[in-house]
Amino acid sequence: MPRLDAERIALWRRWNIASTELQRKVDAQLMEDHDLPLAWFECLGAIRDAGGTMRVHELSEALQELPSSLSRRLDRLEEEGMVRRKRTPLPDDRRAVSVSLTKAGREVWRDANITFRRMVQHHFAVHLTETDIAAIQRVLGKLA
Repeated sequence: MPRLDAERIALWRRWNIASTELQRKVDAQLMEDHDLPLAWFECLGAIRDAGGTMRVHELSEALQELPSSLSRRLDRLEEEGMVRRKRTPLPDDRRAVSVSLTKAGREVWRDANITFRRMVQHHFAVHLTETDIAAIQRVLGKLA
């Protein structure tokens, strides 16, 4: 195993700073254009990718979120009319709750996705060669 040296520590810091900065830029543009935080966009996107409905614990896992943080976010999304929660009694879990996108939620996500994709292209993808992409995928595969 490689020794944890100054170069690896510096790389860790640069990785985190770059990731945070990119997220801030995307978040700011989504807020400006759609009044939609990146965290809300990601939540709507995960539900959409699951076919429009998913159990809350599955959403929590998909987003790598603590259930308490996700619950507050879902409260706000529900208040805004973007999602609907419904108790789904299951034989093995009587507390199961599913969350579904509403028509408004699908429309907001669809419109915001244009901004999101533009920002990812401008601030991330345009700077990467095919070799860079392969290297990043290899590294992330080792880390995940």
